Amino acid sequence: MPLLMGQVVVAGSSVGGLAAALAVARQRHRVTVLGERCSFVPPDAGVHLRPGDLEALGRLGVRLPGPGQAVSVRELRLLDGVTGEPLASVPAGPRQGRPHAVVADRDLRDLLRKACGDDPLICIRDDVSVVHYEQTGESLTVFLSSGERHRSDALIGADGVCSPVRLRLTGDAARLSPHATFHTSVTFDGLPETLIAELSARTAVTLWAGPGWQLVHYPAGGSRLGIVVTCAHDARSLVQGVRTSAARIHDRLPGLAVPAAELLARGADWRMWVWCDQERTPRWHEGRVVLTGAAVRPAFQYSLPAAFVAVDDAVLLGDVMDCDAADFPAAFRSYAAHRGRGGRAPGT
Repeated sequence: MPLLMGQVVVAGSSVGGLAAALAVARQRHRVTVLGERCSFVPPDAGVHLRPGDLEALGRLGVRLPGPGQAVSVRELRLLDGVTGEPLASVPAGPRQGRPHAVVADRDLRDLLRKACGDDPLICIRDDVSVVHYEQTGESLTVFLSSGERHRSDALIGADGVCSPVRLRLTGDAARLSPHATFHTSVTFDGLPETLIAELSARTAVTLWAGPGWQLVHYPAGGSRLGIVVTCAHDARSLVQGVRTSAARIHDRLPGLAVPAAELLARGADWRMWVWCDQERTPRWHEGRVVLTGAAVRPAFQYSLPAAFVAVDDAVLLGDVMDCDAADFPAAFRSYAAHRGRGGRAPGT
């Protein structure tokens, strides 16, 4: 346990930022989370959590809600998107008493926010965001969108793919993603039982892989089935939640297998998202500044939102920050070296 408690700023108030705040506060450092709420991820988009991810959340003191929100998954399936032929299947049963699960991104964020709100060492401000920082030796100043300046012992960049913290640290500007994501959900009551059975819709996360596109469906809470399509687009700027039709999406998926096409057609409220993209950066830290989650390696548009990566980052970051504030730079070097090799937090 550190003798000298540090003052830590977390840029970003989504899953990764909130998880990082909880992990760091467990080491008795004071944490301020800064981040205007982002509308990029659809609020009911599903997040796939593996057994180790559930363990990581448990280490942060967070337990998933009951079956109405968190849905257990028994199988992960990969199918040829054109022929419908099975390509791979991975059982997703219990491991150490905990199965894979899918939970809505909104519900996971709410759980993490409540846990942060219950911790007296954590303060969340949704009215401002981090726009810049400067550090010289032992001095770190964080500049906010409100014009305020915040002196801190450390800055954690958990503010996603368009992260100003990443831009300042690496010099790499985000670019428009070459892929669009389309999202909707349907009720099981609105699907024929024969289609539900053919898709293993109630128990499996399934990815249909086609030439330059993919369709993923997964059981969501509240007796719903979530559907995510990823493919090329012709947009010239960011798109956030614009309504579109199943027919227009189908035109982008040449040769889509009949069962998947039938499912796509039953989506009544399709929304389109085009966001920024980045290459994974090899540079995770600089002095008292460190990156986590999607600020290092974006993932949302290619599958279910990979919040588990950000949670795993947060747990390991908390582990290495069991030190005095003066030792944060050394802690960040250790964290970056471990995660850069693909290591997970101990116990997850």
